[in-house]
Amino acid sequence: METMDGWVFIRLVHALRQVSLPISSQDILDAQTCLVRYPDIPCKQILKSLLIHRPQDAGIFETVWKIAVENRESTELKDSLDATLKDKEENRDSQGIGGQGAGRGSGGISLTAIGDILDHCHISKLIPFSRLEELASSGAEYEEVVKTVLADIDYYTWINSFDLAYQRGTLSEDEWYTHQNNRAFILREIQQQVLMSQVTLENSWKPLVRQHWLFKPLSSLSEEEKELVRTSIRKWARKLALRPGSRWKSYNKGTIDIGKIVQQSVQWEGGLFHLCYRRRIPRAPELVVLCDVSNSMASFVEFLIHLVTCLRARFRKIRVFFFIDSVWDVSEFVWDDDLSGVKQEIKSWGHKASSGFSDYGAVFKELAENILREVSSRAILIVLGDGKNNYRPAQPEYFARISEKVRKVFWLNPLEEMEWSEPDNVMKVYQNNCSKVYRCRTASDLQRIVKDVF
Repeated sequence: METMDGWVFIRLVHALRQVSLPISSQDILDAQTCLVRYPDIPCKQILKSLLIHRPQDAGIFETVWKIAVENRESTELKDSLDATLKDKEENRDSQGIGGQGAGRGSGGISLTAIGDILDHCHISKLIPFSRLEELASSGAEYEEVVKTVLADIDYYTWINSFDLAYQRGTLSEDEWYTHQNNRAFILREIQQQVLMSQVTLENSWKPLVRQHWLFKPLSSLSEEEKELVRTSIRKWARKLALRPGSRWKSYNKGTIDIGKIVQQSVQWEGGLFHLCYRRRIPRAPELVVLCDVSNSMASFVEFLIHLVTCLRARFRKIRVFFFIDSVWDVSEFVWDDDLSGVKQEIKSWGHKASSGFSDYGAVFKELAENILREVSSRAILIVLGDGKNNYRPAQPEYFARISEKVRKVFWLNPLEEMEWSEPDNVMKVYQNNCSKVYRCRTASDLQRIVKDVF
């Protein structure tokens, strides 16, 4: 079997790192060793097993492999397009389970024309490369492009026809499970083709980076990606729970303790002495968390609540407040892992005591006048909110009072920074009274915040 060219290997590793896959120098060394030692094993199998550490990264690896290694030439794409047109003519009068294979006028083949017998060859013919290129250059978001391609190939009509057939009992269980697998296969392949077209068009790996779970908006993650973020949040919460305190304790290693060395030297009349070290005693800081659970935060609030849940489980003293246009204390609420109880609490409380539209000015006034006296001056305040105030008075003087009382104020905002200056947003009004303000839209943002603040 032919070994992998060195430049191709370098290009592949560079591309995988560009799309944020964690590949260490040891991984590269192991891969090179195995490629030489086991020439009969396919290179792709070796590299995938050694360079991919999470199942969720397998899809990105496949896309990078096709672009960086297989590197299909334009002539191959032309041949594929010619074959597509020829196949379309041959299948013009064919009929699948969903009916006529008329397609949607995009130049490809309708899924309803080829039925449920699919392979990679069929998938490559479903949508012409020229159509993918057209959609990729339209400026639409990745998810919208995928939906458009699926509509072009009659994907939704196709799956509905099988759903209806199954409900009527005309499909066996085996046929139904085969269809489910084919459905997932088609969706995965179309997503990959769209990504490949975007990478080719932009001549950059950024489209793939935007689809990595660390960099995707929290509101658009799949269930598997959500679990990855939750796991990461739990790890970060453990790091947040302990930080160096103001007290010191003797240790075998650490900062040299000059005072203790001099003291021992005096006791020994200036004789030889042992080096003494000290370290700060870790302490759990006091936290006050203020979380906006209004309508505009609905797509992000699940992850913010999960963050609060992890913090609450780790910190010795933490007070948690939810707010919309008024505040309610949920510090003593019984939190569960699936957050169902918390969501029900938000829903029931919101219907009873809130309009559903946030009012930061009223919230900070209520905090300053009714709750601030109970908060320690050593506390850290974390505000989780988008700053949308629905054109209500900002009343910044109350937020300034809060900022003066606590030790630090950190604000985590899920909106892009350019949106903070919109007419109904009050972030710029409050920003000067914050220790730090961060965009908190992705798991990568959360990771960066933890490293920077704590």
